[in-house]
Amino acid sequence: MKQITNFLFLFLSISAFSQGPWTQEKGKFYTQISFSTIPSYNELFGDPDYTINGELTDNTVQLYGEYGLTNNTTLIVNMPYKIIKHKELVNPCVFGPCPEYTNNKTALGNIEIGVKHNFYKKDWLLSGQFSIESNTGSYDENSGLRTRL
Repeated sequence: MKQITNFLFLFLSISAFSQGPWTQEKGKFYTQISFSTIPSYNELFGDPDYTINGELTDNTVQLYGEYGLTNNTTLIVNMPYKIIKHKELVNPCVFGPCPEYTNNKTALGNIEIGVKHNFYKKDWLLSGQFSIESNTGSYDENSGLRTRL
């Protein structure tokens, strides 16, 4: 019974992380620009939920690209640009000098670079991908705003 459970867990894990097995032809490229938003919110969900002062708005413009290094190998780059706004941010310093803080944060998120390789391309496709995500996001300690995804 334990082997069946492990097999099902592995199968479901592979399915959850699987994606398109197609690679770009040599010298061809594909690009995509996307925009996503999380409109005004004032609560961070968790256990327990946490209410924050003011309202946050989180917008992301993301550039995704694939370039065919060979007919079976594709270079993948993903660059998010985060635009975060905190309305009604209260100055955290009541007494004494206060370090500068801002209620807006615009910066790069974590950049991802990867390689996808096609191992089998006959009746069906079998590909694998290796990606590295760099820690290029930023964090403003005074306001608590961060651009990591």
